[in-house]
Amino acid sequence: MNDQREFTEQTHWDDLARRGIDLIDQIIIPLIWYNTIILAIECDLYPDSSSRESHPFFLWSERVVATIFTVEYVLRCRRNSGRGFYPVTPFGIIDLLAIVPFWIGFVPALSPYLHLVRTLRLVRMLKLFRYSRGLQVMMLGFYRAYFNLRPLLLTALMVILFTMFSLYQIEGAQQEEFRDLFTVGWFLEVTGTTVGYGDLSPQTTGGRAIVMLYMIVGLAIFMACFSAITSAFDQVFEQAEDPEFQPLDQFRVIREKQEELEELYKDIGTTADEDAMAEEEAEREPIEH
Repeated sequence: MNDQREFTEQTHWDDLARRGIDLIDQIIIPLIWYNTIILAIECDLYPDSSSRESHPFFLWSERVVATIFTVEYVLRCRRNSGRGFYPVTPFGIIDLLAIVPFWIGFVPALSPYLHLVRTLRLVRMLKLFRYSRGLQVMMLGFYRAYFNLRPLLLTALMVILFTMFSLYQIEGAQQEEFRDLFTVGWFLEVTGTTVGYGDLSPQTTGGRAIVMLYMIVGLAIFMACFSAITSAFDQVFEQAEDPEFQPLDQFRVIREKQEELEELYKDIGTTADEDAMAEEEAEREPIEH
């Protein structure tokens, strides 16, 4: 009897959570845009003040919005869609980040920085990914490209570090600006992305030669990254033409496939890999009689 009663109560609360979420789903998108517009107006009128120091309307507006988002988060945790423990799912993390800027305002140590904390309310725009198939497709494209970008980004990092320390040693003796690694990294970043502000430039012959080589290699890597992203988006857009295509499910499929590949090639370059190659070569050799 008690088990039956507990089951009935559980079903009742789950039904209330579902109804509450369905109701919030009807207003969540306008609420997100309302939150963004109000933040823009508040920042324009009170750029150096927190919501507590600005007009009371902005403070109470934030309280209402944050309360609705908090109730939504609690209800979704209660309901749990079955895709895992909700607080640690991607949408669960986004929903938590959406309410954190409000609740950390009650931390006394952060009072002097509340005018900066309010900018974090823009994180709430990430909640649009739940309701927009287009945004999900876009994120899937970047996610698919990520696995091809990793070796390219690693190569770019190696090139940047080599060039950075080379300029630090060669140009640093001639220019004060190049004696700071962060400044050198800034120079390489704007140069490699073809922005070129012109605020820094090498003066020595050796420094110029290094930067010339860096620009050629950097531009090649830069274009390869664009190619990887373009290829990934072409695949995703082609799949998205199918009405039954579910972008959220594809994240798991791509991740599992990548894990299989990583498991298959995890021993490359190791002693185990060398031993395996030696065994294969031994099997290919003809048996001498």
